[in-house]
Amino acid sequence: MAKKKNPDGTSKTRQRSARQGVRLNVWRTVSGSVAANATELPQAAVPLAGLNKIIDEVDQIFVEQAAFRASKQLTSQRLQLLFEQGDKLTTVLKVIVKQHFGNGNDKLVEFGILPLRVRPKATVVPPAIPAPEPGTPAPTPATTPVPTLPGSK
Repeated sequence: MAKKKNPDGTSKTRQRSARQGVRLNVWRTVSGSVAANATELPQAAVPLAGLNKIIDEVDQIFVEQAAFRASKQLTSQRLQLLFEQGDKLTTVLKVIVKQHFGNGNDKLVEFGILPLRVRPKATVVPPAIPAPEPGTPAPTPATTPVPTLPGSK
């Protein structure tokens, strides 16, 4: 499923994320401006405290997200390493099992290994010489003179 695009070509999630950053910047601007004019706006003290609390929590969540991303990368790398080691050890164990039981033993199926099945060789039957059609002379083998060596009779 393709991501939905905005008219400007950006993806919806990217724009939503950018909007969060823009909104946070607007909050900070308003918060700073209201704090600077607190004497003129005494009724804004309670909402300003609430906004500052939200800004602090959002900042904390951004820090946690960055930590989670780093942790996810480390976890993914560790998982990849474990899978590589597991594949190698599984291969070693399969070789040991094959060596112990033999390549063609049906017991190998228990370990997820297909036993080696040797197919009997097909016997080659020489092609039959077709019988000549009636009315045609039978071919005669051509005789070629055998060369003789000088000095032999």
